[in-house]
Amino acid sequence: MAEIILTADRALFTDFSGVNTLGFGLCLPLRLIPRFVEYRILAPAVPMEKGRAVHAPYALGKVEASLLVAGFRRDEISIVPPEHLEKVIDKDTRIIGVHTVDPQGLAPVSWTLRVMTGGGKTCTAHEFEKLMYKISRLKEKYNFKVIVGGPGIWQLRGLEKKFNIDVLYEGEAEITFPVVVRKLLNGEEVPKFVTGKMVPPEEIPTIVTPSRNGHIQITRGCPRGCQFCKPTMLFFRSMPLDKILKEAETNAKAGAKEINFVTEDVLLYGAKGLSLNSRTVKDLFEKTMKVIKKYSINMITFSHVTLSSALVLKNAVEYISELNELSENNPLFPQVGFESGSPRIVDRYFRGKPYPWKPKDWPWIVVEGSKLLNENYWYPCLTYIIGFPDATSDDYAKTTEVIDRLKEEGFKGWTFPLFLVPIGGTRIEGKAGFKVMKGLPNEAIESIIAGWDISIDFSKDIYPKIIEKIRNPLVRRIINMLIDKTFEAMENWVISIRKDPEVIERNFSSVNIRELRGLLFSIPKIVSLGKRRH
Repeated sequence: MAEIILTADRALFTDFSGVNTLGFGLCLPLRLIPRFVEYRILAPAVPMEKGRAVHAPYALGKVEASLLVAGFRRDEISIVPPEHLEKVIDKDTRIIGVHTVDPQGLAPVSWTLRVMTGGGKTCTAHEFEKLMYKISRLKEKYNFKVIVGGPGIWQLRGLEKKFNIDVLYEGEAEITFPVVVRKLLNGEEVPKFVTGKMVPPEEIPTIVTPSRNGHIQITRGCPRGCQFCKPTMLFFRSMPLDKILKEAETNAKAGAKEINFVTEDVLLYGAKGLSLNSRTVKDLFEKTMKVIKKYSINMITFSHVTLSSALVLKNAVEYISELNELSENNPLFPQVGFESGSPRIVDRYFRGKPYPWKPKDWPWIVVEGSKLLNENYWYPCLTYIIGFPDATSDDYAKTTEVIDRLKEEGFKGWTFPLFLVPIGGTRIEGKAGFKVMKGLPNEAIESIIAGWDISIDFSKDIYPKIIEKIRNPLVRRIINMLIDKTFEAMENWVISIRKDPEVIERNFSSVNIRELRGLLFSIPKIVSLGKRRH
């Protein structure tokens, strides 16, 4: 068996039934996700072939590639889904490397959904803990070393003993991680906390194991400087195009249905700082599409875009849409940081995001940028933050004004409020706490409701197109059976908190639909709660 095993918890080591957006469902409290929904729909198991996962979270593929470049043999390394660990770990196992994103349910989406639904352990936290307890039991038997790394390790500082972790690893893996592994294998001392060195893009190796859902990182870091965001703390780099094309072919050969660019802003590809380059963006899409079309793949999606970038590179937005042959029935769903409608908050916490415009122009940028995206069949999820440390009622009112303007313009997409999380390693860490509903001014509550109103209406229109992409026909039927009642419950949740925000803790915190009988009982209960308060 392999000496080095790389893994992640079930909330990460899955393909989300082929629909990336379903992964956000795992940020909900465990009590609100029936078992069959979690394990059959949101996080189906990844199959193994010859002792290896057929595809893996992209980060694990990069770690594996880094070890190979450092001189380790492929037969010394194995990427393994969590449910198969007992079958592959034995006396030959020396090191377990664990990738983590949200081990305690404190990431912004998870924290927000906990606050808005009455609390409880998230699926992400449950799956991480389940994995680490399994590894701890195996460690007692085989005495290997455990390294945990990834963007979620800030949540684990001080919990190393609880989870039997030998090394917490922060930062980039390509240079430093193989050194740490080699030292552990040689019995040398390694610090309990290690920070990986920044890696030049030309030294970042390409993946060997296909990534789930065709993920490929095209940029690393972000030059915009938002105080609440971790990627902006990393030096900004664009990956060399030849490496991207090689990974596209690796994923296409493995049967990917689409290629998904991982980035903080797809239109920053090839930029020098905040000086954007339309030609490099177009080349990226054109040459990637040329590679993947040989394998009958016709879609390139991406994770994030910035509205100011879209307004600067309108021609690139149009080109990407034409290349992908987008339409109302074939749209894109990028994530977009709206953050706040208040120029004062913009100037204080994310003044680089409106560039080349000024903070005072941000409301205009949000509305006009969103119109541009919609015209090109990009239906974004605009996330905005509740709980900036010095936010006033007027700041929240300005956010609601922008949301109302979006609604007047017929915006297609989601407007999703996120409660502030002082993520470890960001500039806002230590300057703010985890925000909750209690104590928020009425204007903040109205801002939350305004966003949810748009999101619910759009979800009703778009969910059939999203559900179509789920491969399993039985899963599609199950979701269709549940979806209408779920929307009704969400609408009545909005009615309830408009009347009394404390209803969340008083009533919704007791809802538990983990088991099927709880689901059948609780959804009508949620619906009736809202109707009684209407």
